[in-house]
Order: sequence, then structure tokens, then C-alpha cells
Amino acid sequence: MAKKNKTFSFDDLNAELAELNPLGSVMDQSNFSEVTEWIHTGNYHLNACVSGSLFGGWPNNRSCSVAGPSGTGKTFLTLNSVREAINMGYNIIYYDSEAAVDKEQMIKFGIDIKKVNYQPINTVQEFRTSVTTITKKMQEIKRAGGEIPKLMIILDSAGNLATQKEIDDAASGSEKSDMTRSKILKSIFRIIMTPLADLKIPFIFTNHTYQSQSFIPMQIAGGGTGPEYAASIVLMLNKAQLKDGADKVGIIVTAKPSKNRFAKPTPIKFHLNFSEGMNPYVGLEQYATWDICGITRGTIEKGVKVPKSTARGWICDHLDEVVSNSEFFTPKVFTKEVLEKINNHIQPLFNYNSESNTSEIEEMLNETED
Repeated sequence: MAKKNKTFSFDDLNAELAELNPLGSVMDQSNFSEVTEWIHTGNYHLNACVSGSLFGGWPNNRSCSVAGPSGTGKTFLTLNSVREAINMGYNIIYYDSEAAVDKEQMIKFGIDIKKVNYQPINTVQEFRTSVTTITKKMQEIKRAGGEIPKLMIILDSAGNLATQKEIDDAASGSEKSDMTRSKILKSIFRIIMTPLADLKIPFIFTNHTYQSQSFIPMQIAGGGTGPEYAASIVLMLNKAQLKDGADKVGIIVTAKPSKNRFAKPTPIKFHLNFSEGMNPYVGLEQYATWDICGITRGTIEKGVKVPKSTARGWICDHLDEVVSNSEFFTPKVFTKEVLEKINNHIQPLFNYNSESNTSEIEEMLNETED
């Protein structure tokens, strides 16, 4: 009698793989890469820019880069995100390679500093050791069924990290530059991305940019290609002056994703006011029309709402009144209902539909390893 051949089913394969890699599973049972929470950036229009929704923001299990020249608001934006994350129950590890942030500054941003562990660092090696040690410990606790804290990691900035060799060479008087820095940074990002995703740790890092010397000048982020390849969102910032009459009162920031796995790379603008900070509603005025959300410039004359583009005030149908410019960018005007109407309108502007989602495919084809 012939022996019956032993079978090795897909279920058997799944069991073997589960032994080899506890993070893996059949795709319909996996939530490893799922974004389960979005962290407010501090501005609704910027939320849409990075995530495709006014009610989105930074993904809770991915790395995101905020890059730009000096003075474009990278740290400002990061601190706003820290405040919003803490309000959602996150604790923060803030790695600072620029010695640019202090206790008083965080307090001014409304940050609960008891929820922030501030880590001044100098080298890529220090950052690598710290993050890998923390994530390894947290993964061990998680797999043992223990409880781990909600955590966000900030690195400000990746571009300013030195290497130990640079420091040693400087101490010895050597003028040699360290050509290994980009490779080490790339290695770090390869090492930490999977543990961060597993632990649902959002990671936001800032980076400096410089003008390339190519025929067509472009903004290039420092630190090599590693950080940018690893990031799900790369937000490039530029600035112009924000003035009140002749006085400079802040900056107008143009934010354009050079890479985004969640939304179309659509540029937007927001204001950073030196005295008032970031208003969450600035940028939404371009969608303030009667058809979209029942708001438009105009007046109310004898009980009749009269749209008028030259009017100084705004008719708000949901308030049944005219509001002035000074109270326009407030939650009184931009209620949840109004925000939902605007959010529905902007979906085609910021999101790919299922039939035209070719950008991510092209991006993956263009992203080749060095």
C-alpha cells in the first residue's frame, strides 16, 4: 500500500512563520501597518496636507520629516505637535541636537513639561543607542503581555547630528570630514522603523535643507537619503514675511510634501505669528463660501443676508449673524459642523481616488537604494 504524501498547507506555513516572526500574520488579521490614530499638527489645513483630512494629522505609527531652511518654523511646528500629542495622552522623548529648546519655551507653547523627557544629544551613535535600547525594552514588555506607555519621539534635528569620529578628529586637530555619517544615519533608520511601527510610536524629525548645485537648483535635505527614504511624509517648508502694515509680525509658511503616502502632495500655506503662535483655522478661509459651508463675505440688511465680496465682515449662516475679521478664525465660526462640510469638499483636492492612485506606484519605482 502506497504511503500517503505528507501535506504542508498554507495554515502550516503560517504557523511556521509565526514562530519565526511574532510580528507577522495573515494580512486580513494584521494591523501592524494600520494607522490607528492621527495627531493634530496644530492647524486644520496642514492636517489635510499631510493626511488628507482636516481631522487627521501625523500618523501614529510612521516616521515624518519636517525639512526646510533656517527660520522656516520647523521647531515651531514640532512643538505644536508635541502639545497636541500630550493632549491625546502621549508622553514625549525630545532629542535635541541643536540646544534650541528650553523649559520656558515649551511652557509658552502650552506643553505639559512633566510629560516630556528632554534628551540633549550630540552624535548619531548616541541617538541610535538610546532609541534601540528603549524600543527593545518596550517590545519585550509588550510581548510578555505588559503595559507600555503611549509615546512620541522627536528628533530636532537629524541634520545637526555629528559622528563620534567627527568629535575625535576635531579634538585631535584633524580637518578630515567624516564620510560615514550618511551611512550611519541610513542604518539607524533601517533599524528603528519596524520597532516604532510595532509599538505605535510616531516619530517626527526635523532636517535642514540646502540648495543643490545642479543645473536646476533644488532643496536637498541634509543627512543623505536614508531619513527621507524611511519617512512616510516629507514636508518641505519655505517662508515669506507676515506683516501688519509695515511691521513684520511673523512668517507665512508654504508647506509642500515632497513625499506623502497618505495624500496628494498638495502645497498649502499657514501663518506663524510671533506673538499669537499658530492659529488652527488659518488657511480655511479659501473654502469659506456659501455653497461649501454657509459662510461668505457680506452683510445682513433688514434681516436679509447679502453676499458682498468687498464687505469687511463674514455672514455665517449657522450663527445667523455677521462676524468681524478679528473673530473669524475662531471655534465660534469654525464649528465641528462647518469643519465637516469643508472636509467633505476638500477630499478630491487632497486624496487620490481608487482609480488614479498611481503616484505611490511611481514613487516606489523611483526609490532605489544607494
